[in-house]
Amino acid sequence: MLEASVVIPTYNRREFLRKCLLSLFEQTAPGDSYEIVVVDDGSTDGTGDLVAELSSQAPCRVFCQHQPNSGRARARNAGIRAARGRIIIFLDSDMVVDEGFIAAHLRCQKEPGRIVHGQVINTPDFSDPRLAKPKLTDYSRAFFATGNVSVEREKLLEAGLFSEAFTEYGWEDLELGTRLRHLGLVAVRCPEARSWHYLPRLTFAQVSSIVRRERERGHMAVLYYRMHPEWRVKLATLLTPAFFALDRLLSLGHWPERPATLRLLARLDRPATHLLFRALTALVRNHAYAEGLREGLARY
Repeated sequence: MLEASVVIPTYNRREFLRKCLLSLFEQTAPGDSYEIVVVDDGSTDGTGDLVAELSSQAPCRVFCQHQPNSGRARARNAGIRAARGRIIIFLDSDMVVDEGFIAAHLRCQKEPGRIVHGQVINTPDFSDPRLAKPKLTDYSRAFFATGNVSVEREKLLEAGLFSEAFTEYGWEDLELGTRLRHLGLVAVRCPEARSWHYLPRLTFAQVSSIVRRERERGHMAVLYYRMHPEWRVKLATLLTPAFFALDRLLSLGHWPERPATLRLLARLDRPATHLLFRALTALVRNHAYAEGLREGLARY
């Protein structure tokens, strides 16, 4: 059995995936110790052709699994099932990694029962992402989040893989993390397993997709809580009276949903007023999430 399988779900991220794969071809870990499993979740941008083209440059096995667009949970499950490695390393297709990335994960996985989190450095510049330095805002306290994390394949199978009930954006990795926690796994940090993640600078063009995604995340938060009605989950998802009360206070008159708010945000998206633009967008985002929670509570 191989030591590691790097599982990368992707959807229409061809040029990001190119950089991701090339960084995985430059590893200090021996090529016969790992493989790369790309799950093409119904891409229409020639992702499969790219993987076939680059495979000849790889020092390791590269496998591309194709499926109709079905979401991240099903894509990752397909990757786990196709993988041959003892350790599964989850990576997003808009990431590049350090040359010691796989070796670092394997060192930290010497003891069984571990969830190993590598270091994720967010950067808006993907032309040369490795120039970005770590920031306080890059730190995550999540027990199990799938951008740069590794876990034993047998533990994922024992936990039951990702729940494919999560058909919208968000929470499917944390829900699996709750089941892994119940199995007794422990989370550890491995800063030597560095990755750089593309996080574009916030602009007005992103606002509508942010609102849609946050409403979906609210729906899936309720599903997560229905599966695990625990205080830890309730606090993580903000399914509390205090959060709903705060949202009602901060969105009096439903101003985040008014067309005039969008026009104001468009005017504020310039260097001189960008801080105000970011602050108002955060309020709009939080209100969209709260509305998603309310819709989710009515649905589930």
